Amino acid sequence: MSEGDSATGDEVEVVEIGEGDIAILLAALKRLNSGVYALKVTLDFLNSRIGALPERIRELEDALKAHEDFFSQESKRVSENLQRHGEGIRSEYQELVKNLRLQLDLFIEKLSSQLQEVQGFIATISQDINMIMSKLREVEVISTDTSTAVKGEVKSLSAKIANMELTLNELSQRISKLEETQLTMLREYSLQIQELSLKLTGIEKMLKDSCMREAGS
Repeated sequence: MSEGDSATGDEVEVVEIGEGDIAILLAALKRLNSGVYALKVTLDFLNSRIGALPERIRELEDALKAHEDFFSQESKRVSENLQRHGEGIRSEYQELVKNLRLQLDLFIEKLSSQLQEVQGFIATISQDINMIMSKLREVEVISTDTSTAVKGEVKSLSAKIANMELTLNELSQRISKLEETQLTMLREYSLQIQELSLKLTGIEKMLKDSCMREAGS
C-alpha cells in the first residue's frame, strides 16, 4: 500500500489499495454475506415459530380448560363420595377406637396380673437367695471353725508324731544296746559252757580212771 497526498482540515485523505488488500476485503465481504444469510435464515425460522405461537397458546388454553373441567368434576365427585362415606367412616372409627380401648384395657389388666406374678416370683427368689446366702455363711463359719480345729489337731498330731519319733529313736538305741549286751552275755555264757564242758570232761575222765583203778585192785 502506498500513501498519497494528505491534506489538513476538511480535506479527504486518499489511500491507495493494493491487490493483497483487495483479496482480504473480498474474503471479509464473503464472510459478512455468509453471516447475513445465516442471520436471515434464523430470523425466518423465528418468524415461523412466532407465527405458530398463537396457535400453540390456544391449544395450551384448551388443554388447560379441559384439565380444569376434569379437576372440577373429580373434586365434586370426591367431595360427594367423602360426604356419602363420612358417616360410615366416623362410625367405623368410633367402633375401632372402642375396640382398641377394650383390647388395651384387657392387655393392661393381663399385663398387671403377669407383673404381680413376676413380682411374687422375684420376692420368692429373693427369699431363697437370702436363705442360701445365710446357709453359705453358716457353712463358711463351720468350715472356718472346722479348719481351725483341724489345723490344731494337725499341729498336735505333728507334735505327738515328733515325740513318738524321739521315743522310737530312744527305744531303737536301747534295743541296740540290749542286743549288744545280750550278745556279750551270750559270748560269756558260751565261754563258761565251754569251760564247764571241759571241766565235766575232766571229771568224767577222773571218774573213769578211778573206777578202772578200783576194778584193778
